[in-house]
Amino acid sequence: MKKATLFFTALVLTFCNMLFSQKVITGTVTVSNGKTFTLNCDQIDQLPTTTDTCSISKDISGTKNPFGITVQSGWMSVADAFFMKRKGNVIVFSIIRETSNIVINGKRQEHFVKGKKMKIAWK
Repeated sequence: MKKATLFFTALVLTFCNMLFSQKVITGTVTVSNGKTFTLNCDQIDQLPTTTDTCSISKDISGTKNPFGITVQSGWMSVADAFFMKRKGNVIVFSIIRETSNIVINGKRQEHFVKGKKMKIAWK
């Protein structure tokens, strides 16, 4: 009875892990023009499909928050996107919508700047 309960528990935990786990790719923006951007990836284990909605986050390490305190490390969600194509370690995404709008001194800040570290997450 104990072995059956242990086996069932392990099976349920494995299923939940597969169901709720996210896949992640990190890289650096190389090109950004309008509604597409190109990411030079560090390492690619898996790719999203063209139907997966990906959450795009940018690295905010070393930036100052509104209170003037420097952020040590962290990610800020900035957009949702679709995977378009891959060529080697370079991946192209199409932006569906931007989820963050930052305005400083009346000027809108661009999230997809060349050299900026980004994280792509999908299920």
